Amino acid sequence: MKQSREILTGPLCIALAAAAFCAWSAFGNDVSFCVTAGCALYQDFTVNGISLWWLGTGVFALLALLALLGASAAGRLLAGLTLLGDICLLLLMALTAPCVSCLAAAVFFALTYLGFRQAEQRQAHRRGIPPRRSVLLLVWLLLFTVNVGAVARSQAAIWPITEGAEDAAVRMFFSPSCPSCREGIDILSGHVDVAFYPLAENDSDVYRVARMRRLLDTGMSLAEALGQSLDVTPPRGLAALNPDLLWLRFRMLRNKAHVFSAGAQTVPFFEYHGLPGMLVRQQAQSRQPASSPSRRADARTDPASPAQSLDAPFSARDSQNGEQTGQDAALPLDPQVVGQCGGAKPCP
Repeated sequence: MKQSREILTGPLCIALAAAAFCAWSAFGNDVSFCVTAGCALYQDFTVNGISLWWLGTGVFALLALLALLGASAAGRLLAGLTLLGDICLLLLMALTAPCVSCLAAAVFFALTYLGFRQAEQRQAHRRGIPPRRSVLLLVWLLLFTVNVGAVARSQAAIWPITEGAEDAAVRMFFSPSCPSCREGIDILSGHVDVAFYPLAENDSDVYRVARMRRLLDTGMSLAEALGQSLDVTPPRGLAALNPDLLWLRFRMLRNKAHVFSAGAQTVPFFEYHGLPGMLVRQQAQSRQPASSPSRRADARTDPASPAQSLDAPFSARDSQNGEQTGQDAALPLDPQVVGQCGGAKPCP
């Protein structure tokens, strides 16, 4: 007499929940729990014109049917193939950007495969076959951990020493021990559209920034606070292990990691968000009719002209009155992320 197959309750419940989650994501859920850049990157990702979420819905529905029929061997085979595909997606996300929603679906793939595998192992145990470890699950766990770490790292925001950094069009990463950084702060301090992010080139920079914070709380400008913090005396003994100093070290280390991750190793380091105003004026200048050769020659020699300012340092001044021409003239005009100070070497 043919023995009836039992319903695999565990894999069935997981597969149904996963199918519902994929369908919910395919229709566009209203709950914004995905906080990484990978969510937007993979939102419209398709295979042969079919959204990955609809493919996931169909796969999990089929796995639920196999669990309902008690087909543990077929379910494990299909779940293993889908887990292998998910490993490829995890590897792609590890090399680009992680997607929190995709990681949630990845958990469903792993749990479904694990459920079918355990059901098949129970049947094999009755026949005296010993269980074996799954290399597929170990590889998946490794890549999943890498992606979770990338998500945690992306949420470790960089820290500005000034307020209003969220709306700033320009970010300047600086070290108190860098002469070019001090020159840039002297010029740019006071402009609300520039945010300043400190990092430590040496151990003394940590204590200098700590003193700068105290002076800023008294209403002092950033340039003044920096000037009065250069001769700070480092604390000795257990005072250096103050929790506030340790937290400050961690914040500045995150800022330094941000600069390094952008491919630079020197300061000052600038980041632009949006199109700086001086580039808009430069584009308008380029749209004007071509001038005479003599006028073009004047533009190459006039320090105040847009053509010359592209190669000028951020301390450019107005050639007529010797004063700063404003925030836009004081900033580096190359729209790329740039860093400078001592050429290819960090500031001493």
